[in-house]
Amino acid sequence: MDRRSYPQWIALDNAAKIYPAARSNSWTAVFRLSVNLKEKINPEILQIALDNTLERIPFFGYRIRRGFFWYYMDSQKRKPQIQEDVQNPCSRMLRRSEGHFLMRLRYYEKRIALEVFHSLTDGMGALTFLMTLVAEYIRLTTGERIESGGKVLDIDEEPQKEEWEDSFSVYAGAGRRARAEEKAYHLKGTPLFPGHLGLISGIVEAGSLKKLANSYGAGINIFLCAVLLDAIRSVQSKEKSSRRRAVPVKISIPQNLRRYYPSRSLRNFSSYFNVSLNSNYGEYSFDDIIKLVQHTAGIEGMEPMVNARMSTNVAAENNRFLRLVPLFIKAPVLKLMYILHGERYFTTAISNLGAVNIPDALRLYIERMDLILGAPRSNTFSCGIISCNDLTVISFSRTVHECDVEKAFFRKLVKLGLHVKIESNRRE
Repeated sequence: MDRRSYPQWIALDNAAKIYPAARSNSWTAVFRLSVNLKEKINPEILQIALDNTLERIPFFGYRIRRGFFWYYMDSQKRKPQIQEDVQNPCSRMLRRSEGHFLMRLRYYEKRIALEVFHSLTDGMGALTFLMTLVAEYIRLTTGERIESGGKVLDIDEEPQKEEWEDSFSVYAGAGRRARAEEKAYHLKGTPLFPGHLGLISGIVEAGSLKKLANSYGAGINIFLCAVLLDAIRSVQSKEKSSRRRAVPVKISIPQNLRRYYPSRSLRNFSSYFNVSLNSNYGEYSFDDIIKLVQHTAGIEGMEPMVNARMSTNVAAENNRFLRLVPLFIKAPVLKLMYILHGERYFTTAISNLGAVNIPDALRLYIERMDLILGAPRSNTFSCGIISCNDLTVISFSRTVHECDVEKAFFRKLVKLGLHVKIESNRRE
């Protein structure tokens, strides 16, 4: 590829701008996608596959730089080097020792793990990079060329301009939505050692999960959101403080905006909405909670509502006064605003990348996939979900020792008839 045809620097997109300013030692703004293959990983070949994939998607090798008004992504000659995996994932990124890269690729036994700083891309962009890399790794190790399709790009194709497009600015409209929301219930707990992340994953058969969700008239995402709301509500009901019992439980659910607009961007292009359950109104049955999630998702999923929320954020970024404020003033203000408001309005986030869309030939080499969300800043846990080869992996990441919500969540699934295999990275 002729590097002169590729931008040497890229302005951060609308969703990316907050992360460099607001990150800290405890809040890394990192998430992780991993794939387990059926054969042990060859590190030397994996490094070649990474190098080749970066030729196809070069901006994944960029670094964050400080401009006068905003941070931006800048190209560099240095290439990221693969690393052996660690027990504690999603640690702080942009380290000088790692070349200030926005991603790292790790391996262990049969596992390949991609960790990403959120300024680089969202889950769908990261999934495309990882699946393209895995297809290239398979070609190098077996000689079988995986045809492109779904989340696998043609490794020999030139990078496309649309792939590094800031789609927020392209598709934002004139509509605006009020930002005001009611404060959400936040769980408390005994903090883990700083920088450590507790993980509990439940593995279920995707077909059985879908059948169970459908029996309630819901899809998998709606169903699991309802189970999580129910689990948090059960923990909240045991609070001694009547004030804390009265605060609404709210789950933040990402929206893949590529479902609404013909974007091919591999950068951030997602939004979110919150589902709120207020036990102060009365007692909700599980069927009631499913209906609550369904109707909220239905309203928030309408394109005019989606566009107005996105456009509100873009308009704030384009505020003339904000644009002219130097970064050394702007950055601490953005950090303070995130500390005060960033996670104030939701109890937790649940991100479901769904069933991975890849060629059937690639599926034959894969055992399972995992999605792990890094430590939240003020909330105590998050939930990542992904399905591949009839296995759905539901991963909770937390910053406290207590795991009452996770226990209630998986016990509910078992009570409803699902077989759940539990894994954890530490003893409880």
